Order: sequence, then structure tokens, then C-alpha cells
Amino acid sequence: MLAKKYPELENPIRSARKMSWLDKWRDIQFHRGLAKTDERMLHEQIKEDSKIEIAKKAFAEGSPPEFVQKITGLDMEIIQKLSSSP
Repeated sequence: MLAKKYPELENPIRSARKMSWLDKWRDIQFHRGLAKTDERMLHEQIKEDSKIEIAKKAFAEGSPPEFVQKITGLDMEIIQKLSSSP
């Protein structure tokens, strides 16, 4: 049914039909793992973005780079870039 509506899916559907139950299970587990990894990476990016926003606010208040590093945990290289940006 899907292959008729979406001809480009014909090969993957045919491949899936040939897969054993165990191969299908492994494929599902693999993709679940990818989804979990994507979710973890998204959370890490959000945390990093939050730290950068805190650093920007601290610089706006006149905090020195060493203090900003201490409260955010960011690398000094990132802090130096943030402190020199307008």
C-alpha cells in the first residue's frame, strides 16, 4: 500500500520484508538508541546555551572573566570570545 503511494519506499519496504525478526528487532533498538543520543545531545546544547547566556549577563554586569568561568564552568577560550564580543 505504501509502495504504491510512495514508489521511492519500495526498496526499503522490500528490504524490511526480507529481514528476520531478530534483524528487525536490532534495527528498532538501534534507532531507539539514536533517538536517545539525539535527545541527550539536545539537552547538552541547551545547557551550553544557558551557560553562554549567563556569561553574557555576567559580563554586562562587569564581572571579570575568571569569575564568569567559575560560575558557568565554560572553557576560558569561550569566555574570552564572549568578553571581547559587543
